[in-house]
Amino acid sequence: MRPFVKAFVTALAAIGYCTSAFAAETRVVPANRPSPIFFYYTAAEDTCYSGGKPKVHITRKPEHGSITSSWKPFRMGKESGKCAGKPMHGMLIVYKPDPGYHGTDKVSIIFSGAVMSGYLLRDKEWKVDITVK
Repeated sequence: MRPFVKAFVTALAAIGYCTSAFAAETRVVPANRPSPIFFYYTAAEDTCYSGGKPKVHITRKPEHGSITSSWKPFRMGKESGKCAGKPMHGMLIVYKPDPGYHGTDKVSIIFSGAVMSGYLLRDKEWKVDITVK
């Protein structure tokens, strides 16, 4: 895993980006290179089990770039209580602006299909406003 992606995954896991982070978000990314913009995972607090790999549905594609997703390993952060240090996986979302583009873009994503304690988690839509500098 490239160093900037590994550091970003580690940082997101440490601050606990998970299923509760579906409010509208804003990201500032550099021009001319891919940037991680979101990391999604589900974990049961009582068992430390993962909700599994979700399906990623891009409901609003960016007008000035592209989105990719990949399933990445990480370890739960200290704030995860008894789950701290446990190996998990999460879905890393990366935005790549079109070459030379500077300005704003928008993306909407639905994560679906994750299961927790035998129940299918409700689909949630996540929206992000991206500024490319």
